[in-house]
Amino acid sequence: MTEPTSRSRSMIAAHPITSATIAVLVAADIFFSLYAPIYSRVTPKVGDFPFFYFYLLIFMPITSLVLWLAIRLQKRLEPPAQAPEAEREAVG
Repeated sequence: MTEPTSRSRSMIAAHPITSATIAVLVAADIFFSLYAPIYSRVTPKVGDFPFFYFYLLIFMPITSLVLWLAIRLQKRLEPPAQAPEAEREAVG
């Protein structure tokens, strides 16, 4: 008798919504950091500081939170770690 072949799916194919969320978060972060017309203006201005400085002060913590969230979502895609054979035999 032949055994049915079981094809293992990749983690990305197994979790398409989580993978798409990670892709959107990283793409949005890259877009908002590279698309200069968003922040290349002088106004609004506080004292001698143009908008660019305030944009950076707000954007950098947001970037770190977005990338932290993407890493947390990516860790959910990994399969659980298997115990080595020696440890399983010692326990059982």
